[in-house]
Amino acid sequence: MLGIWPAIILGVALVLVGLAGILVLRGEEQEPSFLEQMPLSVLSQRWVRPKKSTWIEGVKHISELAHLWRNEQVIAEGIEKVELTLPRSRSFASQLRTWPFFNQAPGQRAVCLEIVRLLDREGQCPSVVDVQGDVEAAWEQNTYRILAKTTLLDHSLNVAEQVVKLLSDNQAWHVIPDTMVAALGHDLGKLKSARGSLYALGEHPLAAGAIISGIPGFKELSRKEDILRAIKMHHKMPEGLLGKTLKKADQRARQQELERWVGVEATEEIKESHEEKAPKKPLQPSSREAVQRVQADIYGESIEPAPSREEIAPPQRMDISSWFDAAGYLAMLKPYINRVDRRRFLAFSTADGLVYFQVKVLEEVARKQAQEAGCMEIATMAQDDSTMRQVLFSVVQHLRREHEVIATHLIKASYFGGYFLVTRKFNKEMRGYYTPFHAEAFGSIAEMERAKPDLLRDILKVSPYTGSDQVS
Repeated sequence: MLGIWPAIILGVALVLVGLAGILVLRGEEQEPSFLEQMPLSVLSQRWVRPKKSTWIEGVKHISELAHLWRNEQVIAEGIEKVELTLPRSRSFASQLRTWPFFNQAPGQRAVCLEIVRLLDREGQCPSVVDVQGDVEAAWEQNTYRILAKTTLLDHSLNVAEQVVKLLSDNQAWHVIPDTMVAALGHDLGKLKSARGSLYALGEHPLAAGAIISGIPGFKELSRKEDILRAIKMHHKMPEGLLGKTLKKADQRARQQELERWVGVEATEEIKESHEEKAPKKPLQPSSREAVQRVQADIYGESIEPAPSREEIAPPQRMDISSWFDAAGYLAMLKPYINRVDRRRFLAFSTADGLVYFQVKVLEEVARKQAQEAGCMEIATMAQDDSTMRQVLFSVVQHLRREHEVIATHLIKASYFGGYFLVTRKFNKEMRGYYTPFHAEAFGSIAEMERAKPDLLRDILKVSPYTGSDQVS
């Protein structure tokens, strides 16, 4: 009997071991395939608690839980590691960390910070480009002179701040993160390091899209295609709230920049006049007028044309026979046709046989011819002298009636010019006040068109502006 007991005990032990193994295997099979979500403070208490059996209490080693917060940790580390040297870059980065609408958009915030770091490093270049064929190539030289004073970094941050204001005013905070990415990146194509094929072709919006696509984290954004489309169309007709907000923010930022620098120039001009102990002269034109002119030059849609002085009261014809010579006058006008000086032009021909002159050309030539004839009363007349309107009206009337070189069907009989809508490439339209001539008065229209510089070849058509046109 005593020999049987060891065998029984051994058998029971084997059974118990087998049952334990089954329970362990079953426990492993039934281990949940999901992780319970809980605050780190609660989680920390669970992993520091002594654990006798991890499969019974469901507690795992901290290394197994790292993926729960790893993405947020990487983003946070990326934010803190951004090294910025310029005060405004650092200030804006601080705002990105505190703005509440980025709490649910850490990916957009990380991309924004990467763009700010790029602009901090390379964004001290001008915020405009001067590349043949670019959408900005149609701007007048004075526009470039003013806007070039604003760096690309400052302009990009100005647009981003306008985005926050516009969308906050409309309580569309959820759109801010994606629109902010577009605002900070919309002009990256102007960086010197971006001067590749797209930049050389004058397509800075396309170049910007190529650069922002390479920003770490951008391709993971859910609305990346909408952002790229908004950047591509920000000088054209954008779509959706994101695209329209970007264009409007860009316009508002430009207007503030223009007002700032025109105001600075006005202050400096006044200061210089005081230093010279000269009587203070009125600024020509006023700061506001300069801003409106340049703003219209850029966008062509925000400023209605100011009424012509001649529309107040039609000028009267005067005797100009003592100094005016029609043939000589036309000969002096001809060199202005299709001449571009630092991106500025005063007259251009069109393939339909017309030449459009800005009124300032007619005035300049009239002064020169009057001076040559010894008529100093006309030559020295002040620019704002109302009599000059009569001079120009008389010149145009003489050329209209005696020589039939004025395109009379395009301007009213009692005026010496009219408003026209000049349509250019890239959906660019500009209003201007011109006097239209028949091209044959100056020679072969074919030769004029062949000699036309590329800047003026972008003109697609010219049509009378009646005030009802919607300029895009």
